[in-house]
Amino acid sequence: MSTTIPAPQLSPPTEDEAAPHPPGWRRLLQHPWLRTAGGLLVLGAIVGGLFAFNRLGGDDAVGPLDDRRPEVGEPAPQFVLRDPDGNLHRLDDFRGQVVWVNFWATWCGPCRRELPAMQRLADEFQDQGLVILAIDFRESSGIALDFWEELDLELPMLLDSDGAVAEQYRLFGFPDHFFIDRDGVIQSLELGDLTEDEMRERLAELGLG
Repeated sequence: MSTTIPAPQLSPPTEDEAAPHPPGWRRLLQHPWLRTAGGLLVLGAIVGGLFAFNRLGGDDAVGPLDDRRPEVGEPAPQFVLRDPDGNLHRLDDFRGQVVWVNFWATWCGPCRRELPAMQRLADEFQDQGLVILAIDFRESSGIALDFWEELDLELPMLLDSDGAVAEQYRLFGFPDHFFIDRDGVIQSLELGDLTEDEMRERLAELGLG
């Protein structure tokens, strides 16, 4: 299996997403002082600082915390996401535990089939330090919670509301699985759905079972 995932193409951008700048930026960019090299440098510093604060330093930062690609044998890319109750969770909060990151969506048929098996394994291996983080792709908390209730699931759910973490992890479709050891290193990844036997094999490689 390749250990590097190509850049994602999850869905085509909308007309608004495809625009190079929001409307307000167009007016700002037409300002005379921005026509100079110095002005452009100042603007770049402001934009860069705001982005860094939002992604890396703000108290309410949500999304990717770095721009590394997910690769087997390398530390997992870091992110922070909210759960349906609004609480923030960072991936490295779970260092010291075996972490299984699963990307899913309510419209994904294979996700529906495999999530009950994931719940059984979460219950079975919880005392051995297994944490499953089920990351919903670009859906509201209400839709995701209704789906969770329908399937009688209690897995920890995180909301990738804008799809930024799915892009960080270079996803093409769903479901996808990343198995991370207690030191925060990706030990295996699986693109597509898994049988329960395959899930158990991946967990056994991480010392569970």
